[in-house]
Amino acid sequence: MENLTNIDLIKSKLYDFFCNEAGVVIYKSDRDDEYSRELNKLLKIGRVVLSEYADMNSEIAEEPISQDFLFNSDRINEDDCVVNRIVMSTGAIIKIAIFPQADYEWNTEERELVRGFLLIMTTVKSRIRMKEFIDYAVFHELGHGYFNDFYFHKMIGMVFKLGKLSDYSVIFFNLINISGLNTLLGREESDSVLKRFTDLVSEGLTQPENLSRMGGDNFCILCKKDKTDQIVEKLKGEHFDVEGGGVGRVKLGAYCGIYNCTGEEKTPDECVDFAMTSMLLAKKEKLQIQYYDQSMMEMMNRTRLIEACFKAAVTNREFEAYYQPKINLDNFKLIGAEALCRWKRDGEYVMPDDFIPVLEQSKRICVLDLYILEVVCKDIAGWIAEGKNPVRVSSNFSRKHLSNPYFVKDVVEIVDRYKVPHSLIVIEITETTNEADLIRLNTIVKQFREAGFEVSVDDFGVGYSSMSMIKDIPFTEIKIDKSFLDKADISDRDMVMMKHIISMAEELGMSTIAEGVEIPEHIKLLKKYGCVRGQGYFFNKPLKKKDFEKVLAHPDYSDKEA
Repeated sequence: MENLTNIDLIKSKLYDFFCNEAGVVIYKSDRDDEYSRELNKLLKIGRVVLSEYADMNSEIAEEPISQDFLFNSDRINEDDCVVNRIVMSTGAIIKIAIFPQADYEWNTEERELVRGFLLIMTTVKSRIRMKEFIDYAVFHELGHGYFNDFYFHKMIGMVFKLGKLSDYSVIFFNLINISGLNTLLGREESDSVLKRFTDLVSEGLTQPENLSRMGGDNFCILCKKDKTDQIVEKLKGEHFDVEGGGVGRVKLGAYCGIYNCTGEEKTPDECVDFAMTSMLLAKKEKLQIQYYDQSMMEMMNRTRLIEACFKAAVTNREFEAYYQPKINLDNFKLIGAEALCRWKRDGEYVMPDDFIPVLEQSKRICVLDLYILEVVCKDIAGWIAEGKNPVRVSSNFSRKHLSNPYFVKDVVEIVDRYKVPHSLIVIEITETTNEADLIRLNTIVKQFREAGFEVSVDDFGVGYSSMSMIKDIPFTEIKIDKSFLDKADISDRDMVMMKHIISMAEELGMSTIAEGVEIPEHIKLLKKYGCVRGQGYFFNKPLKKKDFEKVLAHPDYSDKEA
């Protein structure tokens, strides 16, 4: 049998092959690579088989999860082969077997050359598999398998570089009442419904199109423009059969912001920002579907400006505390006040509706809340030092504080720094329906009560979740939402709900106060149902410190009663 010729040439080609393949950093098969094709010929190789096993048991049972012929001729010598295997860190096994051509056997030196070739191939293939594993971990959310925001930005960035953005739309959506679904069905069944929903929505998307989770209940879709309407229809809501909750069938939908890319964007991130801005507006206005337009560009520019200016505004003490008096409706005497934030920048006031919602999107609102608390404490300490009689002041805190394990400690530290009695500060927190937030809120309210603070639930609504919340959490005060009074005609239903809330609060040992008191009829209605405390424009709009100090000096609103 004639041995191989050109051994030195083979060694040279092996070296070239090694140098070429050592730099593999993207998915590729070497079946068509010029080096491997030439080496297959020089080494008289008849077949190269790549087999992958999930684990060692699968290997023993000869049950590969995949098998690929990297090179395959019609005639091989099946009695002879060289095999190499690598055990991956994931437990998977990569095995490559090389067979000679028919009627050929390698001698010792040739076999070593084949082993060298095999070692390079096995290393390359294992690196490719490992990269696939790493890429999955990098580009997918752990646990549920959704593409993550990193993957989304990679895909839209690729489209941007290719100059094809104008062919695509970006849809940013937020799930409606997913926390309620979790409560009704339990986390596992709720996750199953969510996965079925997103699978249905993403049906028909092909790379680089994708649906990715951007965090929490927020998702983003990159899709061709001709698929947008079909996807949006699904996002409006789909029904699913369920086993838990005793309901049999539930509906899941989303608030959607849609941006049709123009190709003129400076960065691909702009597309996501525009779509997210549209979604936030849709959610705020309860529209469910909102397309991006020029007005939203202006809104987003304002948002960016506010975010950029916030740190300097805090440093320069541009935020002020205004005080809205709280009045006893029986004797029209001042009984307290609510501290409200105002922002004076460059000599003009920025309206709260313009900056509070922006800051609520991040932890900046927490910085602002503590800032205003400190202003309040400084003012109260000054009034005490001047011999004035201060009243109890409520300071507002966002639900964002619930994720801060040092929330109570931070508040206590500020109040004690100014030596303000805890009984003069009311912690006012907006109601929540999120189950996890309720658990944390319960703990925090108890801690504040133990520290001597009163705690009020702000913007109290009329839903079942609100009723359940005050039943379980020891608030000291319920602030009845102004929506009860903010109507031309207050319906019988509104009055029944108000009567029920006031009565229930009293039985639970809580006081009530109504906001939005603007006309004498509001006072008569509140007193009729047992709510004897109120605040609103009928008495005063929020006042600057110096104007509120005049009220402290003369805390009587009897002229309003007349």
